[in-house]
Amino acid sequence: MAFTAARHRVTAAVAAAICVGSALAACSSGSGNGGTPAADASGALKVWARAANDSPKAFQAIYDAFTQKTGIKIEPFFTLTDFETKLTAAAAAHDLPDLVVDDAAQLGNFKTQGIIRAVDKSKLAGADQLAPGSWASASDLSGKTYAIPFSAQANLLFIRKDWLTRLGLSEPKTWDDVTAVAKAFTTQDPDGNGKADTYGLDVPGSTTRGYISWYWSTFFWQAGGEYFKDAGNGKFTATVNSPPGKQSLKWFEGMYCGSPKVVQPSSLNDTTTETNKAFQTGVTGMYFTGPYAYATMDGSAVKGKYEVIAPPPGPGGAKTLAEGTNIYLMQGQRPNAAQKLAEFMITQEAQNLGMTKVPSATIVRLPVNTSVDAASAHKSDDRWTLAQQVYKDQGHYEPVNMPNWTALRQASSDALNAVIAKCGDSDAALDQLNDKLNTLLKQQGVAAG
Repeated sequence: MAFTAARHRVTAAVAAAICVGSALAACSSGSGNGGTPAADASGALKVWARAANDSPKAFQAIYDAFTQKTGIKIEPFFTLTDFETKLTAAAAAHDLPDLVVDDAAQLGNFKTQGIIRAVDKSKLAGADQLAPGSWASASDLSGKTYAIPFSAQANLLFIRKDWLTRLGLSEPKTWDDVTAVAKAFTTQDPDGNGKADTYGLDVPGSTTRGYISWYWSTFFWQAGGEYFKDAGNGKFTATVNSPPGKQSLKWFEGMYCGSPKVVQPSSLNDTTTETNKAFQTGVTGMYFTGPYAYATMDGSAVKGKYEVIAPPPGPGGAKTLAEGTNIYLMQGQRPNAAQKLAEFMITQEAQNLGMTKVPSATIVRLPVNTSVDAASAHKSDDRWTLAQQVYKDQGHYEPVNMPNWTALRQASSDALNAVIAKCGDSDAALDQLNDKLNTLLKQQGVAAG
């Protein structure tokens, strides 16, 4: 798909707004179009990663190995929920880092802001070793590359196998099975404590970072829905209110609003932190989440009590949310050193460090380097074989290459959370959301018509 002149004007206007007045130091260094980077400034390489808990330790292991090999010192920074806010503040202060590790979902946002450099894959050592599918989350609408894949994953279904056994149930294989198991886990005392204190489905339903939309998207795609229709020439139309979309939201809302209500009561305020805890402490029995949660769950009381299976297909087929963590080369002061670090982070050595150095923090969930096998790295743990297979066969990325997918996802999240909170008309909510998304597409310069 080719950029239109309108799209160019939108991107240029946003970038200009960031670099307004005297040019930001961050905007005036490096190369913004994939050309030869400018000469590096002196000092340590500033590297930011969206990470918390034990994840910084895993990143530091990679940084230390890089420094030992190259002599290039790294000044790291880690934070989680306010990561992009702090990055915006750094841009305004003329002090962007040199390299950022963040969700692939930020690609369009960063590119539109003009704070990342294009990537010339032909000049990136090791680019040919990366899985072709991993690059799907690294390119803009024109196909130009603006990030380097670092990690990939796809959601699986975590389920309490001891609860299934106690209630004489089988693993769910369809949406109807998911509903039936969720109701049984809610009403039939699966933990045997004589109390009505369990729920079937674990959902991070908060609007923070668009969590509820992020989670629902698996069911949306399983019904056959897609967020947008390609109208050609770099233009799109929102299609979230298609019949498959409405079918999926009606089913999803039923989990909250049906009888019985099978989602944990705190869900609409819960991020993944609280949702993880609900599964770990036996409040919930099913959780659609990524393989990074193996370490989290295995470090809790549910170790050995749960299993992971491929997400049961919906009426539109077998799909599940696929995600990536990307390396972004910023408009910083040390572009050449930043590229060297990026090239190291996709090597076999660094990918293995990210998977295994800190068992409680697998910052490389599934390796993007095709010479690395996740199951072998994790001592022949078959769960990683399943994770790789599901990613390959069912993984479906969000449309992260839109000019600002995070804004579009946030609009979806706000709408879903609001209609479910009041058990309202889900069809009408999706019609309204569709209008909102089309308005946002127009503002981003990519709306059809």
